[in-house]
Amino acid sequence: MAFEFLIGIRYLRSRRRERFISLIALISLAGVTLGTFTLTVVLSVMSGFEEDLHHRLLAFTPHVTVEKIDQSAWDSAAMQRQLAAIPGVAGVAPFVTAQVMAVSGTTATSAGYISGAVMEGVVADGNPVLTELADSLTAGGLGSLAVKHDISIPDKGSVRKVSLPGAIVGKSLAQELGLKLGDVVTLISPTSLGAAADIPRLERFVVGGFFYSGMGEYDSTLIYVSLKDARLLLGTEGQLENGLELRVTHLFDAPQIASDIGAKLGPGYEVKDWTQTNASLFSALKLEKFTYFLVLLLIVLVAAFNIVATLVMVVIERRKEIAILRAMGARARSIAAIFLVEGAALGVVGTVVGVGCGFLASYLIGTYHLISLPADVFMVSSVPVRLYASNFLAVAAASVALCVAAGLYPALQARSLSPVEVIRYE
Repeated sequence: MAFEFLIGIRYLRSRRRERFISLIALISLAGVTLGTFTLTVVLSVMSGFEEDLHHRLLAFTPHVTVEKIDQSAWDSAAMQRQLAAIPGVAGVAPFVTAQVMAVSGTTATSAGYISGAVMEGVVADGNPVLTELADSLTAGGLGSLAVKHDISIPDKGSVRKVSLPGAIVGKSLAQELGLKLGDVVTLISPTSLGAAADIPRLERFVVGGFFYSGMGEYDSTLIYVSLKDARLLLGTEGQLENGLELRVTHLFDAPQIASDIGAKLGPGYEVKDWTQTNASLFSALKLEKFTYFLVLLLIVLVAAFNIVATLVMVVIERRKEIAILRAMGARARSIAAIFLVEGAALGVVGTVVGVGCGFLASYLIGTYHLISLPADVFMVSSVPVRLYASNFLAVAAASVALCVAAGLYPALQARSLSPVEVIRYE
């Protein structure tokens, strides 16, 4: 073992007259441990929230969408087969979406309510894209979109039996409209109200289920109906948006696949991936995560300054020993290495303990849901945690690098000591 390492470790040990220096070294070690512990736990929690947000958003947002810019006629079935053959594409399905007015039914005891909504027509049976939507359902099922529902409705003082298509409504929107399972909701195409001579286009649906994502943007606006029924209601109106939605095998391959599809189809089509659809949200989340990393790294930086103070005092205290080592033939770089070893030792020990405790705490929080949250405020009932090796390695590397850098100034100071001057005066 190199003598620089042995001497550097020995200099950290406490002797009677150097206990104050050793106390500061322990405080520095505790600072590194606390900083790395806090940083790893926070990054694990932030990663958990980010992944949970991905899951919730992508239950309602396709990985890739393809739309024709001029809304002219196009062979969507042929393009669907063409896109499904692209490597990395797990499923393709057509969709239709437009803004509508949702009106709840009027009963003998309560008046109806009205609200703006976004209707999305999707393939009801075996949709290969909306596979995660089923996880968000709080009542009913996707199968309710594919069948007609026989119900009795009041009609001019009598009761009439009718068969109506099904709809799945966001939980917040359902509460706003006062809807329950089996109730009737009327969807009105707003553009058909502009011309007085035209009969407004409207369609009645039976509420066959509710979904809850925790995202107000979706829960308070979205209504899912079958693709066929949506097209019957909307016709060819100008606000109609229709196209193909894709699901890819690997989530983060979506931007590249979207780029390839856009280059292949040409300028007549608009191709977007999920990172573009929610670009501002995910950019803000990444910035927040990076900001937390920098801010909490300041704890380690403060500990690194303590390491600087500790090693400077060690240099002052060990002037005679340094001079003797130089007189015995030790090179200047060996003297510098001794103090770099001290800084690295404090950094490595503190980092290993802090990262290890952070990993254990994060695992326990995520596995046993130790921290509960109000679900109506935070979308989740407990703090989500995701353990990624990259987070722990980044914290460890940054911490050790700061601690080694903290030893540079004391090392250079010890390296510049002249043994002749020290021995002459001491």
